[in-house]
Amino acid sequence: MPRRELLGFLLLLWGCAGTDLRPSTPVRALSFEELKQRVARIRRLSFQRDVALESKSFEELRALVEKSVIEEQGRDSLEQTARLFTRLGLLEEKTDWPKALAELRLFEQGLHYDSRSSTVFPLQEDAKPGVAFLTIPWAGENAAQSQLLQLYALTHILQEQNFRWPEQLKRRNTEDMALALGALTRGDAVLTGLAQPFGDGGENRQKLVEQMKEAPRFGAQIDRDLAQLPELLRHKTAFQYVQGSQFAMWAYLLKGWEGVNGLYNNPPVSTKQILHPESYYVKREQPVRITPWSLLREMGRDKIMEETLGELLIRILLSRRLSQEEAAQAAAGWAGDSLLVFQRGDAMVLAWVTAWENPKEAMEFFTSYRRSLERRHGISLEPAEPSGGILIASAPGGQRFLLEIRGNFVFFLDGVAAPRSLEIAEELWNELETGVEPQPFETARQGRQAPAARR
Repeated sequence: MPRRELLGFLLLLWGCAGTDLRPSTPVRALSFEELKQRVARIRRLSFQRDVALESKSFEELRALVEKSVIEEQGRDSLEQTARLFTRLGLLEEKTDWPKALAELRLFEQGLHYDSRSSTVFPLQEDAKPGVAFLTIPWAGENAAQSQLLQLYALTHILQEQNFRWPEQLKRRNTEDMALALGALTRGDAVLTGLAQPFGDGGENRQKLVEQMKEAPRFGAQIDRDLAQLPELLRHKTAFQYVQGSQFAMWAYLLKGWEGVNGLYNNPPVSTKQILHPESYYVKREQPVRITPWSLLREMGRDKIMEETLGELLIRILLSRRLSQEEAAQAAAGWAGDSLLVFQRGDAMVLAWVTAWENPKEAMEFFTSYRRSLERRHGISLEPAEPSGGILIASAPGGQRFLLEIRGNFVFFLDGVAAPRSLEIAEELWNELETGVEPQPFETARQGRQAPAARR
């Protein structure tokens, strides 16, 4: 299937069914300099450094993107992430993770931006036909499509130069936090793209709001256009554009572009806040911080990764074996999680503690995750003792599983056989420390730590 530029998603939004939301007159083609001024005016921001334009062939563009993916994340880190996601069941065996990420970036951007040289590298006009874009409702010329790609890139450049969000991303060292920030930046780009042909005042502003009501149905379109990529990347991409744009729209409706800009000073910290905007805008819900001291004491020297999956990835994980509806319902009560990965010889051990809003939500996840594990591995998790809440099982491939629920928490251990796994579980609860995560950028000013409690 030919690659499709994700901005085609925006273009579909611009021609959504039901109401003719297209501009009354054709959108005039703008030069790169004019487009920079237009984007800066819409976003109420200014470029801190000049941005140049230099076209590249598709082969050159692919090489630039593949190199940037490796440089940004590191080959070892990419390989460890792929191993973890494969072990959990989020990725299929032998997935070429770096290649898939590069393919996704080409799909998303259709160009490359080098922040060091402040240069945008779009495709040359004679790009291969396989690099196709969705049809623009108000213009079918390649020049108009190229203009949209450049607008999208310029929006991200404004974000980077004014809010230093790549630096924020580096400090967000969990997948869940990175996805939340990515949803903000991409959702912001969606709004900017929607505003470009209509402007931002009066009746035209209302058209932008009306178009956003159509956003959810384009998740399926994104999924189809990314059919050649892993399911995990397809769902993450749809989330960042669809839910991200809806999240940014809350701020836009409240305070216009000043409200959107303000999000970067106190950005969302979890995919839960993106999926449920009221948990950010109405009553701020910070994730629960979880520290399993007993695990760190026993296996800390063997730790190779520490991750937080968050509501979105838990939903995706469950949906691999359960219905979309059950997966979403089971993940919706998420309050926090801590996934530790240890390397012991040739074996990988996973220890995952999840926190839930209340015991009912914890039981809902416990039940759904048990069913998901049983279906994936062809096993039956059985009670370790008649009156206990600990389930254990052995998979045909040699894996050993333990799943336990206590109050608002669920513990999953993969890679340790009984009876040692039962001892680890008991030790975990005796020294499990939990507390509310401090809000980014506020802890340093206040000079205090969030309250913590030993369980």
